[in-house]
Amino acid sequence: MSNVYPLLPKLTVHRQFIDDFLAARAPCFALGMIEERKQKLGLLALRPDKIIPPEITAPGFNFGHSLLGNAHYEVVHFAFEFYGFDTYNVLINPNNPLAQAVLDNMIESGEYFFLAIGPNQSVTAFRSEIGKETLAGITDNLARIKRSITSDAQYQQALSQFQKRPLPPGQLLSWVCRDNLGYLDIASDPLEMTPAADRDGTISAGDNTSRVSQRRALAELLDGKVNELIRAGITDDFTLLSHMASDMPLFKRLMDISNGDGMNDLCAVHPGLYRFAKLLERIAAGIQSGEIEVPR
Repeated sequence: MSNVYPLLPKLTVHRQFIDDFLAARAPCFALGMIEERKQKLGLLALRPDKIIPPEITAPGFNFGHSLLGNAHYEVVHFAFEFYGFDTYNVLINPNNPLAQAVLDNMIESGEYFFLAIGPNQSVTAFRSEIGKETLAGITDNLARIKRSITSDAQYQQALSQFQKRPLPPGQLLSWVCRDNLGYLDIASDPLEMTPAADRDGTISAGDNTSRVSQRRALAELLDGKVNELIRAGITDDFTLLSHMASDMPLFKRLMDISNGDGMNDLCAVHPGLYRFAKLLERIAAGIQSGEIEVPR
């Protein structure tokens, strides 16, 4: 899984694509293209059936990818995990020209955009580099994706099987707007989107007010997780660290958008965060001194 964080850019999309996507029954998902500063990038668009609160989107989300199937067919699986809220799963038939075009763009650019459009028509935009692990997974499977002859019947079978036992657990979204290659030609029917944080809930990663919101949301999230583990009786440092290992990218993000005083202030009011920060500080000191050996 790779961590993704909010952004507030000027975006241009295909007007008919957005109209058709908004007309589809939620919850749903669509693949398309989006343009930002004259750069055309792959677009992953999500319409959940409930509003994702700003305090949930502020820390970003985890994006994962895998290839499912057997010797006879394959489907592409995307997972979007919003911390402490919900996980959304999507299955895509790789024997689809639109899907292949978007995946090609994602691999070539190493980046993609994600739009979350809520039931209240609020739009949250994310731009992210594809994590090395995720990119490697897509690249390793690209040859098979390009050769895919997965039929619609096989795709429906995969959907049925996945719905019985979703992994990771979460909602399985309908894949819509998948058969019109014209959606990829943004210039033929452009629609410029100019998000505003005070109008539609989208958060700017570069704005100071947004950074304060992100810091607060990340601090509360990490603090809550540590406190929950402590209440469950996990007090040993290394056991606690093993349970928090998957949250290290969130802590790094918090450090990246906080100065020293900012972190001190957050730790002063979040004891769980303070415990986690001091634990990492002790481990770093132990590695530097040689007391803790790191396998090479």
